[in-house]
Amino acid sequence: MKATIENIRIAEQDRSYNSYVLAQKAGQNFPSIFNDYWHYHPEIEITYIVKGKGLAFIGNKTIEFEPGQAFLLGPYLPHNFVSTEEEDVQMEKECWGLQFTQEWLNSFKESASLQRLFRAMSYGINLGQFNPAEHQAFTTIVGKDPLRSIGAFFNLMAMIADRPDFLTVSTNNAYSNVMSQKLSQRMERVSKYIQDHYQNTITLSEISDIASMTEQSFSRWFRQTSGLTFVDYLMQLRTTVASNLLINTNKAMTEVATESGFNSSSSFNRAFLKIKGCSPREFRKKKKI
Repeated sequence: MKATIENIRIAEQDRSYNSYVLAQKAGQNFPSIFNDYWHYHPEIEITYIVKGKGLAFIGNKTIEFEPGQAFLLGPYLPHNFVSTEEEDVQMEKECWGLQFTQEWLNSFKESASLQRLFRAMSYGINLGQFNPAEHQAFTTIVGKDPLRSIGAFFNLMAMIADRPDFLTVSTNNAYSNVMSQKLSQRMERVSKYIQDHYQNTITLSEISDIASMTEQSFSRWFRQTSGLTFVDYLMQLRTTVASNLLINTNKAMTEVATESGFNSSSSFNRAFLKIKGCSPREFRKKKKI
């Protein structure tokens, strides 16, 4: 996944922010959403998954998303939402989005009460399942009435800011600091290589060559940049992919392990126990009840 900057052009629109609805019917190939688009932009974004499921790549973390789930992403935080459906099955998908600049929001004196939210969103916030009031506010935001839309916008921001805790996604906000100056071409190469080859064995020597660094320097740089060791990052990604296969397919454990990049049942079980706190078999049983 190569990160690219997205030009949203809010100033050219008839509102102070950009809102959109992307929908794809079952069996329809175009328009395609939840595809390979690793990108960033200076605008704050709220992504609301109405239909569909898959993997969310946010900063240095990979987590699962499902219908009804929303994310608040700070400026310059790279992200991507990828469907995990089977290749020969096209499921119904729908995503609503809201994008706005922090400068515009700061032009309102009342935004001073959002500072706690601003600090947390630089890591990306998993907002979880929207409640009915939040869903209704977003419905109005993406609607056609500008005045009611902006009223719903501030109502939604107030409801989010009132939450006692924010579940952040990325382990640090180094990405935000890096992206505000220039996207790291080295991290682009490394991220793309990992996403393209996680099903195979990736050695430290191999990934260090991709980054044009020595193994020792790469290990230190990767941990400082992502907040995780390379091995932990790779195991987390593979476990997340495996989780989706366990929930959404009836594939055998050995097949799930292989497709997720684990080279043995023991390493599969060991990684799953460490990250999920249970065995793959127990995880499937609990999720399928």
